Amino acid sequence: MSLAIEGEFNSRGRSTNSIGMEEASPADVKTARSFWRAVERIQLGASISAGPADRERTIVVVSGWVSETRILQDGRRQIFSFLLPGDVAAVGQASNIGNRGLVALTNVEIADADALGAVEAGRPGAWLSDAARRREERLFEQIVRIGRLSARERVVNLLLELYDRLDAIGLVKEQTFRIPLTQEVFADALGLSVVHINRTLQQLRRDGMLTMGRGTVTLHQRQKLASFACYQSEIHHGGFDQRASAAKSN
Repeated sequence: MSLAIEGEFNSRGRSTNSIGMEEASPADVKTARSFWRAVERIQLGASISAGPADRERTIVVVSGWVSETRILQDGRRQIFSFLLPGDVAAVGQASNIGNRGLVALTNVEIADADALGAVEAGRPGAWLSDAARRREERLFEQIVRIGRLSARERVVNLLLELYDRLDAIGLVKEQTFRIPLTQEVFADALGLSVVHINRTLQQLRRDGMLTMGRGTVTLHQRQKLASFACYQSEIHHGGFDQRASAAKSN
């Protein structure tokens, strides 16, 4: 049995259905189809490789989590950053032994920036340039995090960053977000041992700073956490998180 929905046109000349929702125009449908044709699906644990003939390309993460990683010759690993939906990165040769590489931490969907129209006349578009700038700023924050913060500060600082970035794309609910990171991955991102990470997380739970379970994290008293961990959000670039400063002064 089929349902017939009577349509009408709104003030912008687009067809709407009986519940008032805009129907996609032919141009919208064409754009959507072109987008999904450009999407590549990467399996958990796989490296994201360059284009044909090892041509460097810029990718946009559509869904999933990606780590920006370097693996040393003896197998030790340093994770520089985590890429979330909407983030961009340049991709070089597939091998990440001794070089920077991108590795899927979950099943991932990516697309070439070129295919998404993010590159205009051979130059990055405004959105792509802004995303690259934010990524560079996060790398500087990672240097400070590892170089100057204590173990507890590092953990809280990184969790706050992930919270804000996920919240910006609608993936935080009631102070809680999903995090597909093992303690080993967390340790490699923060320059700590797995044992140290485990003890630090236990202490933070005992102190009531956070709750963790079944792949989720809930942060408690975010403003105080930001003050404690010297956290500077991407939203407030004029110093430490302004919300944290206000909480500290009260």
